[in-house]
Amino acid sequence: MIVFLHGDYTGQPRQELDKLVDDFLETVGIVFGVRNSQSPLLHSLGGEQAEILHYMAKHTGGQYFSASPSGYAAALEAVLTQLHFRYELGFTPSEIDGKRHELKVELTKTAKKKHKGVRLKFRPEYIPLSEGPEWAH
Repeated sequence: MIVFLHGDYTGQPRQELDKLVDDFLETVGIVFGVRNSQSPLLHSLGGEQAEILHYMAKHTGGQYFSASPSGYAAALEAVLTQLHFRYELGFTPSEIDGKRHELKVELTKTAKKKHKGVRLKFRPEYIPLSEGPEWAH
């Protein structure tokens, strides 16, 4: 898990950002971000992806918070709560090809009735590898 606290005065070309997200999708890494709500929001910067950490959190199953400095503790508490109540599901992919694949996780109707108010969060994609990423060795 990686938690970033920032004002997000950054931008990054989408292709480079996708390579970074791929590194997380090759692991069980999750990105959480806490943005200073008093910082201005950025829009696309000449073809660059603005709000980098929001994008990374969305693609890794994490969450991106916007809080004032006095709300940082509450945002970090929300991250810790999510990690505390986290369950890991595993499966064997049909092929190990090192490419992105869509991932969909759903609660059954019975589970929805039994566990009202449960919020299901998961990463929308994964990358199957026969070994861990190079940087993890």
